[in-house]
Amino acid sequence: MPLIARLRDEHKVTVETLEASGKWFRAHYKTTPATSVTINNDLAGSDKKTVWFNSRFYRANLLWEKGTLKFRDIHLFNEKFSSKYETEKATGEECSFFTLPVIDGYIWSKAKQLAGLTFKAVVDGNEITLEGGDPIVKSTVAGKLQISWPLKSVEGTLLIDMDEREMKINIASKTKVDWLLDMAVSDSAKIPFVKIDAKQIDCNFEGMSYFIKASSGTFKKSGQDGLFKMLPENGILVLNLSDSDEPKQ
Repeated sequence: MPLIARLRDEHKVTVETLEASGKWFRAHYKTTPATSVTINNDLAGSDKKTVWFNSRFYRANLLWEKGTLKFRDIHLFNEKFSSKYETEKATGEECSFFTLPVIDGYIWSKAKQLAGLTFKAVVDGNEITLEGGDPIVKSTVAGKLQISWPLKSVEGTLLIDMDEREMKINIASKTKVDWLLDMAVSDSAKIPFVKIDAKQIDCNFEGMSYFIKASSGTFKKSGQDGLFKMLPENGILVLNLSDSDEPKQ
């Protein structure tokens, strides 16, 4: 607090209430803008790169580790999903705040069972984990992010395009690549998936019903109970992440 006070007195920071910050934000932005954070260089002693993309509808985190790639986190944002602290007092030593999970690499993991949606391909009838080089991350248009990942285990480049409402994934290649996203969680994870259809997954978390839709591509049940794989359609997978509680069409 003394440091903050000194920086305030030196006019290096502004100290204000959350109410004032909220009013400033509303005056400058009609809606919450999409943002991203990228770690292009491996942290010291590790072999990891990561990208976070956040919009008013969802957040997504990609993790590159030892040449492989997976979605470590995808959560949906919905203002209808209320916190219990809106009606109850917080009386314990900790508070828990949640958003609607699609994949949760933190809560759904154990030390030796890491949760995620891993990029794989079918080669000679067998599923293999895709391996590649260093990703290239670009944001040439406000609110949009494109990721290019040159592949090594198959010919081509994996392309991921994200905007505030959806993400599109495909592999640019001269030859057809049968790729997929395969979900894994720990055996103790409490997953929210209630019903898995080809184009939609119905979910329920903390009393809130929501769903995940594939505008292009399909969902398929995997070997482990309640889990699924995401498969492209004509090489393209598009996930609609902006209308998670609208009536099913």
